[in-house]
Amino acid sequence: MAEETICAPSTPPVNSSIAIIRISGSGTLVAADPVLGFPEAPEPRHAYYLQLLEGGAAIDDVVFVYYRAPQSYTGEDMGEIFCHGNPIIVQKIIRLLNRRGVRLAEPGEFTKRAFLNGKVDLTEAEAVNHIIMAKSEWEIETSLRQMHGSLRQLISAVRNRIIDLKADIEAEIDFSDEELEGIGTEKSLESAQWIRESLENMLSKCRTGEQLSHGIDITITGKPNVGKSSILNLLLNRERAIVTDIPGTTRDIIREPFQISGMHVNLNDTAGIDIPGDEIEKIGMDLSHQKIETSPFVIVVCDAVSGITAADRSILGKTGRKKRIILINKTDIARREDIERAGTEVGEEAIEFSAKTGSGLEKLKEAIARRIKNEYADIEHTFIADLRIISLLEDAVETTGRIRNLIVRRDPGEIIAFELQALMDILSGITGEITPDDILDSIFSRFCIGK
Repeated sequence: MAEETICAPSTPPVNSSIAIIRISGSGTLVAADPVLGFPEAPEPRHAYYLQLLEGGAAIDDVVFVYYRAPQSYTGEDMGEIFCHGNPIIVQKIIRLLNRRGVRLAEPGEFTKRAFLNGKVDLTEAEAVNHIIMAKSEWEIETSLRQMHGSLRQLISAVRNRIIDLKADIEAEIDFSDEELEGIGTEKSLESAQWIRESLENMLSKCRTGEQLSHGIDITITGKPNVGKSSILNLLLNRERAIVTDIPGTTRDIIREPFQISGMHVNLNDTAGIDIPGDEIEKIGMDLSHQKIETSPFVIVVCDAVSGITAADRSILGKTGRKKRIILINKTDIARREDIERAGTEVGEEAIEFSAKTGSGLEKLKEAIARRIKNEYADIEHTFIADLRIISLLEDAVETTGRIRNLIVRRDPGEIIAFELQALMDILSGITGEITPDDILDSIFSRFCIGK
């Protein structure tokens, strides 16, 4: 693969001011020169303004930048053509390069070559894709830290401790006949415990990051006609849910992504919960109950005009153990004494709200952000990890348990050293030092073309 020269557009196929076409491989200049017509051998990292011709006819005015191996993204000779962002022009340039023996790159092939050439490890390469696909500011910031080695550095520190422990144990094996003081059971257990705790901490942060990257579910619930859909629309700042004065308008779950305080959340508008009038309403209410159970956060909406009814008390009781925010809605049309009475009956702090005027919206957003940050206190030190990394870390933690038991039982050093090597191999799988080709193909196939 690495012997072939590849190319691909690195910008979307839409009309725009500028498009970028990336070329990588040993034949980069050989292929680009007849297409672009360099007046001289291009200097690395210099921008050249050129007219691109086909059969003597101008196709476009472009800028070309050359990167000499290994000082490039892929670690190979590489070039980037900046042209006007018309897909017709981009495709013409791609065809010209194809005729020069440059093939179209596969998804993720530029980053895969960067990985194979030692420019990035697998945790950093995967972070590149997460940056592109991120749905929140938090995910971008976390992926950037990971792309710069935050996860790799922790894994490296653990591996160094494993290497030290393995070296000490193997020294005891090699010099068992000589009167040398070995590491001892206590120090071995201390090292094994440090390794285990470090891996458990890493695993916990990866699990949290994986959960956050999919979005935090927040379910809006309440009896019919309390304004749940209006609140959803207000938070989204668009008319997503149908709003009428007829109770029970929402019959199904409406799920919408939303960003708050840089975090990706999923807002769920649910059917009102009360005595169902027909089978469809019953199904909708059953779905509402299920969503309340599975959501980590709930917004309970009460009506200041009608007051706290039996339906409200039932919902408040069912959500009592959930992390929740209570809204007293319709304060724009309710009497002051009714608002205060509703707040008192709720029995805990509630936000006075008006879905019609937007009063209380900022307080609601602040309350949501505060609850999320309290729940995920270490949110700034998490990692973006998929199931592959999480599964390998789980295997690593399990292996450290076996190692500890072997040390406690004073089993032969050869067996302990074997398990320590197995543990290092697992960590090598995370960073990509030991990873089967089919796994690599699966990982990089999820990237976009041109990256």
